[in-house]
Amino acid sequence: MEITQHPAFATFAFCAAFLVLKMLVVGHISGIWRIRKLAYLNPEDAKAFSQIEETRLEEDPDIARTLRAHRNDLESTLPFLAIGLVYLAVDPSPGLAKGLIITFTVFRTLFSVFYLAAIQPWRSLSFIVGELCVIVMLGQIFWWAVAG
Repeated sequence: MEITQHPAFATFAFCAAFLVLKMLVVGHISGIWRIRKLAYLNPEDAKAFSQIEETRLEEDPDIARTLRAHRNDLESTLPFLAIGLVYLAVDPSPGLAKGLIITFTVFRTLFSVFYLAAIQPWRSLSFIVGELCVIVMLGQIFWWAVAG
């Protein structure tokens, strides 16, 4: 079966596009914070965007938080995008595939919200649920590769 013909592919495509858009938004939030707080690390940025010559030696805590949230997105969402395609290629159950894809997307979105708002333990719980979705996908891929 061609991967685009899998019943869960449209769900995956939508969720993948949504997650990438979310990653872009989280990444740009740090730029917004830099402009609002005049917190530039590079002298050329300080001069170009605020007419000041000085830069900060230390990162602003709010900006650092958004950068960590964005880095975590890169560490979790990018592998999901690659594994999701491989997962669909092994022809999993459509219902399970859609459930895992949607669950990952919802909980990665919640993770970003909780991270940016500094809300625990919900941030960690949402991270764990998303990672469990990927682990289930990996398990099915391994099973398919060994048993197939």
